[in-house]
Amino acid sequence: MKTNGKKTKKLVAAMSGGVDSSVAAAIMLKQGYDVVGVTLKFIECDGISEKKKSCCGTDDKRQVLGVCEKLGIQHHFLDMRELFEEKVLKICWEEYSRGRTPNPCVLCNRHIKFRALLEYASSIGAEGIVTGHYAKIAATPQGVELSRGADSIKDQSYFLSLVRREDLSRTFTPLDSMEKSEVRSVARELGLPNAEKKESQDACVGLLGENFAETLRIRFGGEARPGNFIDEHGLKIGEHEGIHNFTIGQRRGFGRGFGKPMFVKGINPETSEVSLGADEKELFSRKLSVSGINWLLGDFSKKLSFEALVQIRYRSRPAKALVRLIGENNASVEFDEPQRAITPGQTAVLYDGKKVIAGGTIE
Repeated sequence: MKTNGKKTKKLVAAMSGGVDSSVAAAIMLKQGYDVVGVTLKFIECDGISEKKKSCCGTDDKRQVLGVCEKLGIQHHFLDMRELFEEKVLKICWEEYSRGRTPNPCVLCNRHIKFRALLEYASSIGAEGIVTGHYAKIAATPQGVELSRGADSIKDQSYFLSLVRREDLSRTFTPLDSMEKSEVRSVARELGLPNAEKKESQDACVGLLGENFAETLRIRFGGEARPGNFIDEHGLKIGEHEGIHNFTIGQRRGFGRGFGKPMFVKGINPETSEVSLGADEKELFSRKLSVSGINWLLGDFSKKLSFEALVQIRYRSRPAKALVRLIGENNASVEFDEPQRAITPGQTAVLYDGKKVIAGGTIE
């Protein structure tokens, strides 16, 4: 395809059937790119009803095909089931089995939605990929930078913090300066069939209503590792069916009542003991360790220590902290104020204002 004698640049648009990815594809098409829509298949959905489907029901398929037809672009389904099982589901089960709480969306973005999709883009001669993430990716003299999107409620820079810098450099996020309401308005103006579609639940990892950790245990034939609930004195106060069912800060799902609200304070993978406590203040801590750091602002990796805003889960507020480097890709973090339920396995994201410095895994 050529325009004014010049070859039109091709992009692959990651399309889920939702309004965000659809509008992102439409924007890049309007800017003159040759856009090819691609939908990734993560799990086997054949025979699953719409009421139980999580990510690939017939409605999503119909929506994405309708959008591509409306935009006049090609569309392909890409089978990622084996890679998704190896790089996301299996790793998540290994984490749950150790009493940790993984973030499947962060893993999926790093290994599949960006890396694997970019490999596919290269195979068809595409320059890069387009996603509907609410985050800003910008080229600077120092290299590509990742920042928060304009919509503070929808901002998804947290989920992109472990994506390799070289992968971000070939990624377009045209919704970076838009609010969700604007995106829907554009979809209506374009007459897209999914303009009023409800928000997805980011649940492309199992069936709705299922315990994700238990689903993974069954899938991989894992050991449940039952054990005891213990109180602050180390005394047994009950029994549980497996440490994979619990996360720090949890206050439900104990299989029985204790006469007062109780919270998960700790999980010991060696003894399979789950520590419970009634005092929520005991969930607060000022320190954590981060491993496997993915540096996005390289200058910070050369410092012995620095101040940053650190976010310990997607819905938590970033908090001021002092970061001290331990080797090349590990660090200790000390917050100015205690944070609630710091959870091993989750992602910690370091920010310099709105710019992402790095992301890593909480130990």
